[in-house]
Amino acid sequence: MLMTSITVTELKCACLDPEWRRRWLRGKRPSTRSFALPGEPVAYGSLFHRIADEFVCWLLESKKKAISLKDAAGLWGELYERFAASELERIAQKGHLDSALHLSEALKAFSARVAELRARTPSFKNWQDVYLANEFLLKDVAFQQGGSALRVSGKLDAVRFHPEDAVEVVDYKLTHGNHFKHDLVQLAIYTKLLELARPGLRFKGTLEYYEPTLHEVAVLKDDLEAIFKDMVEPILCELAGEKPSACPPLERVAEKKPDPAVKVKAESPDLSEPIRRCFADFKLEVEVIGRQEAPQLFRYRVRPAPGVKVVSLANRADDLKVALSLPQSPVIEPSQGSVVIDIPKEKPDIVYWREVIRRQEFSGNSSPVAFPVGVGVDNNLLVADFADPNMCHGLVAGVAGSGKSEFLKSMVASLIRRSKPDLLKLTIIDPKILTFGSLSSGLPHLSEPVIIDVNAAIPCLDEAVADMTTRYKTMAKENVENLSLRFKAGKTDLPYRVIVFDEFADLILSGADAKKEFERLVARIAQMGRAAGIHLMLTTQRPDKNVVTGLIKANLPLKICMRVVNSTNSNIVLDQTGGEKLLGRGDLLCDRGKGIERAQSPYVTQEELRELAL
Repeated sequence: MLMTSITVTELKCACLDPEWRRRWLRGKRPSTRSFALPGEPVAYGSLFHRIADEFVCWLLESKKKAISLKDAAGLWGELYERFAASELERIAQKGHLDSALHLSEALKAFSARVAELRARTPSFKNWQDVYLANEFLLKDVAFQQGGSALRVSGKLDAVRFHPEDAVEVVDYKLTHGNHFKHDLVQLAIYTKLLELARPGLRFKGTLEYYEPTLHEVAVLKDDLEAIFKDMVEPILCELAGEKPSACPPLERVAEKKPDPAVKVKAESPDLSEPIRRCFADFKLEVEVIGRQEAPQLFRYRVRPAPGVKVVSLANRADDLKVALSLPQSPVIEPSQGSVVIDIPKEKPDIVYWREVIRRQEFSGNSSPVAFPVGVGVDNNLLVADFADPNMCHGLVAGVAGSGKSEFLKSMVASLIRRSKPDLLKLTIIDPKILTFGSLSSGLPHLSEPVIIDVNAAIPCLDEAVADMTTRYKTMAKENVENLSLRFKAGKTDLPYRVIVFDEFADLILSGADAKKEFERLVARIAQMGRAAGIHLMLTTQRPDKNVVTGLIKANLPLKICMRVVNSTNSNIVLDQTGGEKLLGRGDLLCDRGKGIERAQSPYVTQEELRELAL
């Protein structure tokens, strides 16, 4: 069966622009920005969406302060102080005063709208009574088209409860006029996706235009269905490569991939009994006492019978691979009170960054320099914090394709989203150029443009040491022990500083002098940087003893190992084997000072990274 994927925005373009559609059918990915009208002022629509999303996420955390907010003035005050002030100031400093004013007024109108939503909600207890979800992700909703299947993905701006006992699908816009037809088509696509993903829901559609005052357009379900049937269904059929006569009315594909935003678990066979029988064939009696599903694997816990050695079970890994028809041998290791058997999934689940950052384990952490490492085997979120002495500097290692660059991008995205530019400055050394290509030099969090020349790394680290020394002198005069305490005292003129060096092996191997100087600077920053708020994150795809030297390793307490070539490399990073058995694509082992933990790192899209950089 031919499988084709397309986003809602791309599908909208295909429906309204025949030339765009012809280019897509020829295998190209045309730009979706073709509908922008010439001469329009900068509207900062992506920034509006991000701030609105952050604010609603904050409300949904149901803190006492959030629940107490009732009127438009109070809501606007919180939105402005927490999420909008620095962004509006940045836009104004660029000379875009009209855009800053427009965005400010639009956000103020949004705050007033949120107050109206609360007022219309009977028996309000918390903001979960108003919002079903914000930035609601619909991933790979599949339609059958004759002999083909088409998968459509999109992200709703908001899904709210409506007092008429219906769900309200909402799309925010900052411009109106000639875009109205496009907006209706997009809303029709979104509501159809939601209908197929959540059968049985009663819903209505709403377009909210902040121009900057609110202009609301309610669209009936019957009208949305008519637009979809007349304008979208024929195009879906064409994109799937089918003739219109071969396309019956759209229906949901039975084997549709679960929507990750709803955490629906995929059906999978329980291998507990086959595992027990396989060991029994070798006269090794075990009892399977638990089964756990993680994003990248299934973990079985077995209790060996008296006299059965753990090493005997571990030696049967290849036999389990054959008996269970596995793509690779499982990892069998001792654990507390049991032996764990990690069986990899054929297709690991993607851990979406946007979902991860909303989890309580991360949102409840108050540190400005905390970031998610990944989702553990127990499905708890692993969070690292540069302000913690056990995690103040980090080493990330992994071969090409292991997910190292994606991990770094998710870390940087989390720090940018979490802290305002006056609290955090990033210094990024990216000799590979492509990893952080989405971050423009105008990003206010950057202390300087992304450094792509590896020879500039030494001067950069040298300058960081000088900055660290200056900070120590300042804190000594003020009689504070570290930057965190200084922030608590209300002094924010010295921001946290995180230095990310993506692939330092080239510098280490460039010569003995460069290696010696690099080691000296790393050791100097690592030993004294935490108190001064200066932190290192070094990465390499060559974790051998010539690159990850003893001096470098000893000064980087946070260790993250993606898939590596062999057990020797794993030992160099973690002081134990196992990294060579990882699955790649974000599967990792982590040492946060609490022992080795396995997790699946978050995935952040290029679009999300670009939006953060606006």
